Amino acid sequence: MKTILKIFGGLFLVALVAVAAAVYFFGPSYGGALLGKPYFLFNASEKRINTAMVDTAAISGIYGESEEFQRAREAFKKDPTNAELLDAAIDAAGGKHSNVFSTEKEKAIDNAEPSVSFEDSILRATVPSIGRHDDGQVYADTLAQGLTAHPEACAVVVDLRGNDGGDMGPMYAGLSPLLPDGTALSFVSRMGTSDVVIDGNSVTGGGTPTTTSGGKLEVPVAVLTDDETASSAEATLLAFRGLDNVRTFGESTAGYASANVVLDYPDGRSLMLTTAKDKARTGEEFAEDPIAPDAPESELDGWLASRCGS
Repeated sequence: MKTILKIFGGLFLVALVAVAAAVYFFGPSYGGALLGKPYFLFNASEKRINTAMVDTAAISGIYGESEEFQRAREAFKKDPTNAELLDAAIDAAGGKHSNVFSTEKEKAIDNAEPSVSFEDSILRATVPSIGRHDDGQVYADTLAQGLTAHPEACAVVVDLRGNDGGDMGPMYAGLSPLLPDGTALSFVSRMGTSDVVIDGNSVTGGGTPTTTSGGKLEVPVAVLTDDETASSAEATLLAFRGLDNVRTFGESTAGYASANVVLDYPDGRSLMLTTAKDKARTGEEFAEDPIAPDAPESELDGWLASRCGS
């Protein structure tokens, strides 16, 4: 019996050492790429963290198989603590929408609050940026409840100007009263395609899964954009693309219509890495090019008048 226990004890110890070794060697890179969290048992040095970032970019970055990235990666390997070489490698793997930043500085950003106003039978929803550390449920509820409080509205203006992105889940859920059920957007990555799905007042598949309430509104929708409309705000714009009752106004967007993951590292830095293109319900794919509106903002009032009979 003692012999059997010793054998099992030895096997357990061997398995434990094997698991620890696997986590040590692969946790920093594959943990980030496959699990959304890099795992460091110890020795989280700047060199090791930087290397993990570049390895993760090679696995998941939208351009991680490009020759440009391979060249940047080889240059990085010669000096892994060089910040410029790190940035060049991340940019080559993920494009202009990818970068390394301070987690604390991100938390300190003070975003505006969403709001909905109702005047002259027109609803106006201001949809600002929302960070991943902000209260997404309150954000989504503010928009959804504000919209569904006035079913008598003749039109809705969704204002995405100045919204440089953030967590798209609360944005989609907050505007879900204006969006049909089904696939609102798709992400096209090296691994395949995944869908962002609206089901009533719930959204899954993009950003934080979020559920609001209030039902749907069947009204014409105008979407306002400018050159600061970026990232998740562009994804929100694309949720309306191809719908019969929608027209877009303003200026072309910033050109960051792609999906990112954000990974936090032990030294207080975070990696934002682009992993997929945005694909609208029309079949069009977007990434780094600005999205043009249907008309300039100067035509908005006339369009609203034609919908509201004034």
